[in-house]
Amino acid sequence: MSRFGTLGLNHEKIRIAVVDQDGGMIIRFSGNIDDPNPGLILDPALDQIHREIVANGLPEVAADFTALEFLNSSGIKSLIKWIMRQTELPEDRQYRIRFLYSNRVTWQQTSLKALTYLAPRTVVAVPV
Repeated sequence: MSRFGTLGLNHEKIRIAVVDQDGGMIIRFSGNIDDPNPGLILDPALDQIHREIVANGLPEVAADFTALEFLNSSGIKSLIKWIMRQTELPEDRQYRIRFLYSNRVTWQQTSLKALTYLAPRTVVAVPV
């Protein structure tokens, strides 16, 4: 069983699966984030994931968006909050976030790349 088995989210339209892979963490997003206020469900899930990353001293996590069909601007706001929490940590406790996206999906390419400007030292977007 994964050491992160209790993390994640399984909601009507959105699923976040957190798995342990090679001693690190992969966060897989799938479904649609199109609710008017997805932060009500996303923010607590991302807070819990953030705390677990810090508690385990992980230097990097991968956030895989390739199976996510849609992410509205309110959902992007939740990702911004996550990035900002990470940057507020002392420098020696900050971790790298690697956004994995499909370059065949325009919103993934443009939105996730844009988020890297918030924390260019610790956030990267990588096509897969």
